Amino acid sequence: MNLSITPGINNVGAYINDIDLKILNKEQAKEIKNILNQFGVVFIKKQNLDPESYQKFAKDIGQPVVYPRLRGLDIKFPFINVIERKPSDKNLSFGSSWLHQDTSYLANDRPRYTMLMGIEIPSGQGNTIFSSGFNAYEKLPQDIKDKIKSATGVFSSAGPIAVTRLEREKEMGIKSSESMEAEHPIVKTVKGKKTLYVSPGHLIKIKNVKEEDAEYLKDYLIKHVNKEEFIFSYEWSKNDICLWDNLSILHMASEIKNCKRVMHRITIK
Repeated sequence: MNLSITPGINNVGAYINDIDLKILNKEQAKEIKNILNQFGVVFIKKQNLDPESYQKFAKDIGQPVVYPRLRGLDIKFPFINVIERKPSDKNLSFGSSWLHQDTSYLANDRPRYTMLMGIEIPSGQGNTIFSSGFNAYEKLPQDIKDKIKSATGVFSSAGPIAVTRLEREKEMGIKSSESMEAEHPIVKTVKGKKTLYVSPGHLIKIKNVKEEDAEYLKDYLIKHVNKEEFIFSYEWSKNDICLWDNLSILHMASEIKNCKRVMHRITIK
């Protein structure tokens, strides 16, 4: 590994140091993906990318996709979604209140990665909260690991997090589609490492466990991934980029009040 990295708080993710994404080469892009597989989320500071460079970096990682719930920046940059918080907004921030893994309610064609770039960052507000599915799985008691080894989660776009999505879609003039639902294994493996895939904002049921254990395990796992020891609250600066793997990292927005915050978001297969 040639790139310099610094692990994040609680060993959640890693900062990639001293890199300019505008002049990224193929070998560096491959190395970033390797770091991403190992740590789940990478933090790359002070990049100052224009939309063209930002969208190009996404293509170096994988195939950008049009997000089913949000509009693109414009015709030239359909993969870049503007996530804006206005001072006048009184509702919840998009994606707040519940840790989640993006689009877990989609089947096998769901995007693998999510990327955010800080465009306008309010002072002292607007952190993104990350939780490591790798670390959370590793610290599970063995009896829980045994109970969930073949468990399947039912994930719905109408899950607990739906209230924030509906508020933001209404604000942006987007008509919500019907709710979507998918099933996925609760335990996944990324490059030989097991991780929890529970997405509390979308998880509505656990299957393939003893019937009397299903509700208990759902509540247990949701509380488990929210434990402070697995959490890193990332404080944004303008032009920072965060890129994470939705198989191994859960995230949510922190509360934002009476200020403006603008992020550019891309989802990637």
